[in-house]
Amino acid sequence: MASTYTSSLQIQQIGNGEQSGTWGTTTNTNMALVDQAVAGAVTITMSNANRTLTQTNGTSDEARNMVLEVVGTNSGVYQIIVPYGTGGAGTGSKMYLVSNNTTGGYAITIGYASGSTVSIPNGYIATVFGDGTNFFSANTTSAGAFNVNGTLTASGVADVGNLSVSGTTTLTGTATAPTVTSTDSSTNIATTAFVKSVTGTLGTMSTQNANAVAITGGTMSGVTVSGGNAITTSNIGSQSVSFATTAGNGGVTSVNGNTGTVTVSSLGVGQTWQDVSGSRSFGTTYTNSTSNPIMVSASTYSTYNPSIAMYVGSVFVAYGQPNTNGGNNAFVGATMIVPAGATYRVVGSGSLEQWAELR
Repeated sequence: MASTYTSSLQIQQIGNGEQSGTWGTTTNTNMALVDQAVAGAVTITMSNANRTLTQTNGTSDEARNMVLEVVGTNSGVYQIIVPYGTGGAGTGSKMYLVSNNTTGGYAITIGYASGSTVSIPNGYIATVFGDGTNFFSANTTSAGAFNVNGTLTASGVADVGNLSVSGTTTLTGTATAPTVTSTDSSTNIATTAFVKSVTGTLGTMSTQNANAVAITGGTMSGVTVSGGNAITTSNIGSQSVSFATTAGNGGVTSVNGNTGTVTVSSLGVGQTWQDVSGSRSFGTTYTNSTSNPIMVSASTYSTYNPSIAMYVGSVFVAYGQPNTNGGNNAFVGATMIVPAGATYRVVGSGSLEQWAELR
């Protein structure tokens, strides 16, 4: 009976009565081939093409090794072809530990010349096996507890049980989750659909206890006041409120007929009375160069009917004159408000007694 070779590992089976006196050499070779199949490692070099593993009967070859360290440079995805199965030299199954250490960043596949293959990402190691027709991943489940000592990178995770994660979990990319009902107040994950559903039920300000709504900081845009109501500001903390008018864009279109950036100032907020008597004189025109309205108070005295008149621009706004009919000195004063940027002057028939400004 002539010698034959096994279908999976091509190990020589000595025929009865053959190799008298030399069967020991064949047996030692067979043991070396078994050792190669169980624990052997070989480096496979790829170069922008599919790579077929070498396979020979009864001698060392690439396909028999357990560990395949794949190196070389690829500019695309190429296949390691295992010459077992239909059309190959053998017909048996085989398991491999494959390391994709190629450069170029591409995955490699491993399988027979026909049938399904397994993809191994660049830089990763995978355990695979072939059944003579197709190739499969050898690690698709864990029979018991599965512990990862290091970083777990998963692509396409589908958890069908209870997943418990301790510590800080960082998600990159787009994470999805089931959308719970808007009335759910449990510790479920809130999706964008959940938030949209909840905020969509807020309604108008009138349904949110409008008489007690407090807005602290932030920006209001597109506000419409109707029904004869007014926006009232108090305790502003600064001297003015600015409105950037945006006609046709849903914003404030005008304030008192003015457009552009309109400033509504608050007299007295952040201002103090200042005695400016030494720098003011009757009949001289001054300009309110501040960005807020100011108040002017002035007085004069004379022995006979003193008078005082106040003007903002060319408008006569205040006047005072007591009737003393001679005799003792008499005093008279007046006040006025001067808008920001406006000119003003005070005219008196007597001597300047006092001039103060709230600015």
